[in-house]
Amino acid sequence: MLKFTLHDRARIRFYWDGAALQAHAEAMGDPSLTWLDLPALGRAGGIEAVHVWFAPAPPSDRAGGDRVGAYGQALEILGVERRACAGQGVETECLRCGHGWREARAASDLTLALGMLEDAMADAYDTAFVFAPVHVLRAVEGPLARLFPGKDLGRVSFGPARGLRHGGPVLTLRSAQVAAARLSLSEVGRRARPLFSQTVQPAAEEASP
Repeated sequence: MLKFTLHDRARIRFYWDGAALQAHAEAMGDPSLTWLDLPALGRAGGIEAVHVWFAPAPPSDRAGGDRVGAYGQALEILGVERRACAGQGVETECLRCGHGWREARAASDLTLALGMLEDAMADAYDTAFVFAPVHVLRAVEGPLARLFPGKDLGRVSFGPARGLRHGGPVLTLRSAQVAAARLSLSEVGRRARPLFSQTVQPAAEEASP
């Protein structure tokens, strides 16, 4: 369900936070949500667009890291632009003693925000739809509006979700659309097939991230 009408000639990009999608799948108890055909999801919402996927930092377990990589390969086969995150976590240091450590959390949100602004500078889109936590959207919303007032920012949701401050468009994906967009065995790469077969389970009810 799209809550606004796009201009026929609008150049549209979807930006997917891989860490957020993975966390959403874990919260729903449905690993198959990490094997979605992202372009098919966009078409289900009536939008033909470029899709950009930001890989999350690999999980600590080897099998989880392999799944992330295999899904990225499958997305590339589908024509999705895949971008690596900035590092395997977030470097932090004490401002008093200078001692540094790495926080074990994904850096896909930061990479996504910077990538969106970089693409705006390159005039790569007119409208950007984003699947990411609210704090990421809010962080991008202000600079994008000030620096590129002609560009629209929207949100992708798997269910009822809060909108943006400026009332931007929301693309709400319904359960039937999500179920229809799950990858099949024939749509994943040869190296990804064993992991796909092991992790895909019956669909669970979707909710907003």
